[in-house]
Amino acid sequence: MSNFHWEPGAPPPPIEEHSFAKLEVLRLYLRTYIDTLNQDVRRDEFRLDLVDGFAGGGLYSHDGGHVPGSPLVMLEESEAAERRLNEGRNKPLRFDVRYHFVERDRAHAAYLRSVLAERGYVREDRVMLYTHGFSDALERIVSDIARHQPRSGRSIFLLDQCGYTDADIDMVRRIGERLPSAEVILTVSVDAMLNFATRQNVVARIASTGIDKGRVEAELRGNSDVHPKALMQRALPTLAVNDTAFNWFTPFFLRPETSRRDLWFVHFSREAKARDVMLGCHWKIRNAFAHYGESFGLNMLGYEALERNQVPLLTFKERDREDMIETLAGQLVAQLHHRQKAQPLTVLQLLDHFGNRTAATIEDLGRIVVAARDAGEIDIVGPDGRPYGASLKILKPNDGVVLPPQRTLSFVKIKKR
Repeated sequence: MSNFHWEPGAPPPPIEEHSFAKLEVLRLYLRTYIDTLNQDVRRDEFRLDLVDGFAGGGLYSHDGGHVPGSPLVMLEESEAAERRLNEGRNKPLRFDVRYHFVERDRAHAAYLRSVLAERGYVREDRVMLYTHGFSDALERIVSDIARHQPRSGRSIFLLDQCGYTDADIDMVRRIGERLPSAEVILTVSVDAMLNFATRQNVVARIASTGIDKGRVEAELRGNSDVHPKALMQRALPTLAVNDTAFNWFTPFFLRPETSRRDLWFVHFSREAKARDVMLGCHWKIRNAFAHYGESFGLNMLGYEALERNQVPLLTFKERDREDMIETLAGQLVAQLHHRQKAQPLTVLQLLDHFGNRTAATIEDLGRIVVAARDAGEIDIVGPDGRPYGASLKILKPNDGVVLPPQRTLSFVKIKKR
């Protein structure tokens, strides 16, 4: 959440472009997330906890009207999903969703409480409002989720902080260790952290996010000529995931067209499918997010240019997708040939090796693998080791990718969609 101010009895503050973009991603992700988890019509109950660690006043003004903030987005999407998923069902799917809204500013909390009351959302057993800082409320929230869902702790934490110190990697780590099925969406104000940063203090600033300073120094050693924002792009995502219980992340920057403030918008999850859903949201919205990378391929977690305007910028346009897939095709095949000297790779292992290093979805990676097979670069085999025929277009997690008996020299061609 940015520097907005809500005063009880006054109109809500106008929304800024970067906040509007974040709300679009949140809404689309919640919708897809809930639908994905409830595809089995035999399911009769769905439990979920939604946490907004920096909730604000819950409402913004925009074009003469009002725009719901993140607390209302969570409530609206959950209720809409319950109606949508129960259409045509003989036995209703019962939604057991709880909401945890944290806002330490008393005026903002009072405004949010009024907005929730006007819309009939004041229910002590379902909507909890915490008037503390998120760091103070975290333990209580995690414990409550663990009681509500002892086995899974299925939850989504939105930590949309104003700067870069109110929510850190240590908090993400604690959430992941206690709640097996939790996901975290964390924003970090990159410009607030790195503007005017020098080579001497950039390590300390990155370490202030909760990552061990020694590990930051080790990661950045030998990169003395790299711009601080490049260090952020290269070091923080990798170190952050290594310091938490989460396997998957989407390390993208929020880059509004009319604002010069960059926010790091990262989604942490344990499931490859969750990462894929979030990637799909970025590709669908494609209006404000970007990735600074030296290419659209496997080196997307860093760049070497000293100035931002020299950096190839992936902005999630369709042309970018085709360029990314074409670049990845050559890199991925080369990586496969190198790694398969040790052992074959399953599709799931392939995703483990390369997934976090690109903006490619599982579908995109599948297109590359199939194209490499069609070019004679690799074979795709089933769990029994037998090669599939040329008609196979959709891969399963346990399918294997192996070198053919006689490798051909050819160019991988990716078919346009």
